[in-house]
Amino acid sequence: MKLVYKIWIEGDNKAFGEGPYKLLKKVDQLGSIHKAAQDMNMSYSKAWSIIKRAERELGIILVESNIGGAGGGGSCLTSQARILLNQYNEFCHEAEEILTELYNKYFSELL
Repeated sequence: MKLVYKIWIEGDNKAFGEGPYKLLKKVDQLGSIHKAAQDMNMSYSKAWSIIKRAERELGIILVESNIGGAGGGGSCLTSQARILLNQYNEFCHEAEEILTELYNKYFSELL
């Protein structure tokens, strides 16, 4: 047996969680929303809507896009997005430690 949980930030709607986190990490790694979407087996429009919904709900810009041209376009994360990714990652790691401790406290002898 193991503990399973999901953590997300919510306003009026779900704003940010594991899915947007992974998508933004891929955008950062690959330099493109389109390439990140392909790598994650999702459509560009779905990736774009995930990013735009998160931006709208959080009230911050996460991605800056450069229009294509001779050198092609691309996307990069804003400084606020980088802070969000780091803080979300640290929060999740700390939450995992605490939740594992609580799980062991209450269920280790039973399960």
